[in-house]
Amino acid sequence: MRLTYPRLGDAHIYGRLLFQEIGMELIIPDPNSQRGLERGSSISPEDICLPFKLMVDNLISAWEKGADTVIMPATMGPCRLGEYAEVLKVVLDNHGYRYNWILLDSISAVGLNELKKRLALIIKDSNSNSSEIIKALKGVYTVIKEFEKLEKKARISSGYEKQPGRSKEIVNKCRRGLARATSIDQALGILEKSHNSLNSIEIDEFKQPIKIILTGEIFTCIDSFGNHNIEEKLMDMGVSFEKTISIGWWIDNTIINPLGGYFSNKRFNEYMPYCIGGYAKETVSGIYRYKKQNFDGIIQILPVGCMPEIVAKSVFDGLSRDENLPVLSIVFDEMVGEAGYITRIEAFIDMLMRRKNLNLYKGKKCCI
Repeated sequence: MRLTYPRLGDAHIYGRLLFQEIGMELIIPDPNSQRGLERGSSISPEDICLPFKLMVDNLISAWEKGADTVIMPATMGPCRLGEYAEVLKVVLDNHGYRYNWILLDSISAVGLNELKKRLALIIKDSNSNSSEIIKALKGVYTVIKEFEKLEKKARISSGYEKQPGRSKEIVNKCRRGLARATSIDQALGILEKSHNSLNSIEIDEFKQPIKIILTGEIFTCIDSFGNHNIEEKLMDMGVSFEKTISIGWWIDNTIINPLGGYFSNKRFNEYMPYCIGGYAKETVSGIYRYKKQNFDGIIQILPVGCMPEIVAKSVFDGLSRDENLPVLSIVFDEMVGEAGYITRIEAFIDMLMRRKNLNLYKGKKCCI
């Protein structure tokens, strides 16, 4: 059995570390690219969302490398991700890519015993015992959380650094190191050095950069190709920002503590009283929390056709007006070039800067 799963941000790095640690092979698809997107789009349903088309290409790529079994999450609820596996199977089967599928669905959908059976299928070729597998899982989880701490610090530092681009450089170097790491211990050593490097960069504490929240649909938030490297673009602009969704966040809120904070912000039930799929409710409810933390604006990113985030986008119109916090929504698909969305981001940043300067001017006391 040769396992694979679709690419999602840095998930392939973590998966390779895990399976390597327990003596198994993971087939990693080629990186997402425009050429791959075109191949995936050519055999996908026309109106399906961007992540699906990329996943089609990912699985074709993995098949060509010898993969025969797909690990795929499947969710109950309105989001199309719940049906991805079935539609992917039909599309790929029709074109000769006949995979075996291991679907990781929620306990409420398949029951605990069935989920355990499916998890056992994944590791059946491993020679590691249960304690070794648990140790490997904990180790990879630590790698994920430590790398995301590094990314979070770098996103904030990018607005204050005296040497522009240094934070981005440290994160990218760390990512390349993790991709080459041969063990979890080696990965943790790389992370420790990267944290030390980031902590040593020169910061201008008197700067007042624009502070932004980056939020939206989970795939587009996590995958750099899916969002046209928007994080690096913001760092290049000297923006200080936080991102609401990550792989570690998903693990914490879906696997470790699925009820933690899901409906904690009741203030926004009037705007979105029900879960409509994906993480649209979190996208909407976060706006008040971040306004309290003195962020200047929010950028919502989503792929064309993402129904939950389209609803969240419509809710944002009234919500941002009521809370006096500007929101820019950017929709990505295979036809959108970088120049158009970069122009929109630059205009949004300029508007926030004028607004920030005006508020600072109004807040100054006149000296006589």
